[in-house]
Amino acid sequence: MITDNIKTLILGIILVILLLSVCVSVDYAANDTITVEPEQRNTSNCTLINGVHYDNKIIPNTTGVVKLHKVIVEKPKLPIISMWAKPSVRSSYSYRWYKKTFIDYCPHCHHYGVLLKNPKGVPEKEYTCKRCGADYCAVTGKEKYSFSKYYLTKA
Repeated sequence: MITDNIKTLILGIILVILLLSVCVSVDYAANDTITVEPEQRNTSNCTLINGVHYDNKIIPNTTGVVKLHKVIVEKPKLPIISMWAKPSVRSSYSYRWYKKTFIDYCPHCHHYGVLLKNPKGVPEKEYTCKRCGADYCAVTGKEKYSFSKYYLTKA
């Protein structure tokens, strides 16, 4: 009777040690990352563990621990646009030169890469969409129509 309890206790201790070693191995493996460009985004041959993709390559090492590589998928690079300008709409900015950077995206027509830098020659400078003609302040990003709620996205 006592020997059965001792055997169960020893088995439990061994099981706990094995589980801890697996947890440490996975934690150690999570520190290795592989950065993947957007065009190389193929996670079909990956294992998903807690919302993170790991590649299925098994790398043996001297400790006998299987090492997984975390695959990080980078977001696609968005086009940006910037220039020196003065505020051309009512704002808290003082009337001086600022260099501001925005994502080259028109919130009116929902297209990327369509903003032109000051095509009308406005002294303060402005962005104009070549598709829909919307004008934006190059400092605040606000559309230059009084009641508009459209803003350019800061980069």
